[in-house]
Amino acid sequence: MGLFKNRLNSSNKDIAHQNNKKEVKYVYLYSKKAVFLITGQPRKNKYSYGVPIIPLHGIYYSSKDKHKYTAKELSEYYVVLNIDAEDADVLRGKKVVVLGYDDNEMLVITDNGGDDDGSNKA
Repeated sequence: MGLFKNRLNSSNKDIAHQNNKKEVKYVYLYSKKAVFLITGQPRKNKYSYGVPIIPLHGIYYSSKDKHKYTAKELSEYYVVLNIDAEDADVLRGKKVVVLGYDDNEMLVITDNGGDDDGSNKA
């Protein structure tokens, strides 16, 4: 009887693991201003290209369920942004995308190869 109990427990763990997977949402960019992180490389889908993202700001549209989502609403999904072929080439190798903001509205701080201990030396 102990063998069957172990098998039952392991299959329940597998089912629980499957339930923790996030549902995939394929979206288009709806708003003029958006900020998102790119978590993978653009890949060709059946009809267009898609790139996995983590939306931070903006409004996104799902043509499948005809619904607009905010970035916060999409936080519980695995999000793939549908893009054109020419956008796929531009986004390849990028990590952070900021759309619709002027340069004077953004602050970008880069690591210039200095010390990585976080201390400010004056």
